[in-house]
Amino acid sequence: MNRTGGLLLTILLLAACSDGGGEGAGIYGVSGCATEQKNEFLHRAMLDRYYWYDRVPSTIDYASFDSPEQTLDYLRFGVLDRFSYIASATAFDNLINHGTYIGYGFSFVLDSNDRVWIRFVYTQSVAANRGMVRGDEILSINGQTVAAVIAADAWDSIFGVAQIGLPLSIQLRRKSNAIDTLMMNKATVIINSVLHSDTWASGANVIGYLVFNSFLNTSVAEFTPVFAQFKAAGVNQLILDLRYNGGGSVAVGRELVSYIKSTNVLNTDLYVALRYNDKYQANNYNFFFQPRAGSLGLSEITVISSASTCSASEQLISGLKPYLDRVTTIGSTSCGKPVGMNPQNFCDLTLLAVNFASFNASQQGDYFSGIPADCAATDDVGFDLGDANEPMLKAAQYYIDNQSCLSAGRGSGQKSDNPQGLEAIIGAV
Repeated sequence: MNRTGGLLLTILLLAACSDGGGEGAGIYGVSGCATEQKNEFLHRAMLDRYYWYDRVPSTIDYASFDSPEQTLDYLRFGVLDRFSYIASATAFDNLINHGTYIGYGFSFVLDSNDRVWIRFVYTQSVAANRGMVRGDEILSINGQTVAAVIAADAWDSIFGVAQIGLPLSIQLRRKSNAIDTLMMNKATVIINSVLHSDTWASGANVIGYLVFNSFLNTSVAEFTPVFAQFKAAGVNQLILDLRYNGGGSVAVGRELVSYIKSTNVLNTDLYVALRYNDKYQANNYNFFFQPRAGSLGLSEITVISSASTCSASEQLISGLKPYLDRVTTIGSTSCGKPVGMNPQNFCDLTLLAVNFASFNASQQGDYFSGIPADCAATDDVGFDLGDANEPMLKAAQYYIDNQSCLSAGRGSGQKSDNPQGLEAIIGAV
């Protein structure tokens, strides 16, 4: 089983849209916020706006479920829906609109040998302040060895609840092979969506490289100056690294692709079409590309992907394919989420139940099995992001230089076993 610090799948959002809300969530005639009333609201919402509403049982016993989360697990269409979930309304707003969460600020991955490695660290976090870096190995957490955590399947609980000040003791083996124990307390982490960016010359090409980690409303302010630098440098080939990107806002994705697509873009060129259930066809919505003076005007792009590449990231790959001469994916199969949610607030919670499917300008969608990688490559945390010898970047560079794969075969992927929650977008603890 492959586990990461932050679940692998996420949401496509119209983050500015919200229905219901407040005490009692009265749009479904439910007053009050006791557990049974929350369960009733949830059931009525699923019968109404859920994409697979016709798969929801028409009657349930609201008193038989201990929480709305348990109710949702019972109601969702399990064949295709690995994604619907419930979040704290405050946590959801802080993440999507302000780019913050309560945590330590590091992402980890469990490898096939049951060793746990740091994948990345958010710049403005307690983990960064304690000197944690990509490639450090976790040996124990709060006195429990990694082997003990694996045996207890305790990854979802070992780091505790989202509470300011919650302490953590973590033992690391550093890249230098030194053993170090860090003490830290949970605090507000400010997410930097841009984990790395760079440019370099390669033959006749000037390559721009962007490691982009989440589509939040705060992300635009980060990638806009990066593309200005790319434009000034004369970038004519782009490697967009989405290996850890769990998704986020459709609108932010549209902003990003508008900096990539050819300069002759029209605002009638469809980026993505959102399609709702048959009761809400009036809500169907088209996102169009937006002309950008700073667009790179590219006719091809190379994207690094993995099983963590999900939702808005997959939408970007799919949305560009009808317009560019070539969209090449390097790495492994993406997570497989061609659907998304509009948030519905009720009491102190936000329901994020699938209520639309997305399609590109060629009417392509339904990639529930993920988008396969054209060339196989594997992440290696022993190399820094941006290191020319890091295997996924090296494979992307090789493809641009040679128009062929460095490794034979297409990249496969391993699906997450628990693809829910805001942790999917955060990608870290």
